[in-house]
Amino acid sequence: MKDSEYRSWADLPSDLTSSILIRLGVIDILENAQKVCRSWRRVCKDPSMWRKIDMGNLIPKIIYCKCDDLGIMCRHAVDRSQGGLVEIDIKYFCTDKLLNYIAHSSSNLRSLRLVECYTIKNDGFVDAVVKHPLLEYLEVTHLPLTGESLKIAGQSCPNLKTLKLNGSTWKRILINGFDNNALAIAESMPKLRHLELLGNSLTNTGLNAILDSCPHLEHLDIGMCFNIQFDEDLKKRCSTRIRVVKGPAI
Repeated sequence: MKDSEYRSWADLPSDLTSSILIRLGVIDILENAQKVCRSWRRVCKDPSMWRKIDMGNLIPKIIYCKCDDLGIMCRHAVDRSQGGLVEIDIKYFCTDKLLNYIAHSSSNLRSLRLVECYTIKNDGFVDAVVKHPLLEYLEVTHLPLTGESLKIAGQSCPNLKTLKLNGSTWKRILINGFDNNALAIAESMPKLRHLELLGNSLTNTGLNAILDSCPHLEHLDIGMCFNIQFDEDLKKRCSTRIRVVKGPAI
């Protein structure tokens, strides 16, 4: 190939550049890619680049980046979506204030994943989730939500199909009692198809309530839910009603 046939990266069509850059993480785009040239910066500012914001795999970055800085970057990314954000994934650094900012800016959100965001309180969670009526996927890890908070989430998000509520059993017992979470889910989330309750304190009472009230359930994971006693009747009920069941002593 002759030298004259080589093309600059900056000369690539915008849609091709976008399909390449969208594979980068939020930090790489904001800190590096958009600074390469004007054409890349123009692509990086396109709202379509920010329909999905993934800040859930930042372990190596956190060493060099303060949580406040990550929060600023997340807000910047949300702003660039111009209301078009449909999916967001945050690990460690989300706060009540940031969650509320996302809620006010992203009425079209379909998927929310919060992993080990320990500073979020139940009130902060509720204030945000009621502003996401289109939510279909909700994942919360190591955040001890009360049954009332989950009930409000279910009532506010009638299209919720996937709930992943994973954490430590002992914390849930102290805060919720044994079956409060399960009973809230049963009461307010009838359209669930995929449910994970890893490390939850629910008993047979809570599980039966979910089976009674969630007729569309296809996938149930109750790993580390050691208060459930699987007798033959309960095993049969789960296996005949649900396509995939995972849990202790199944």
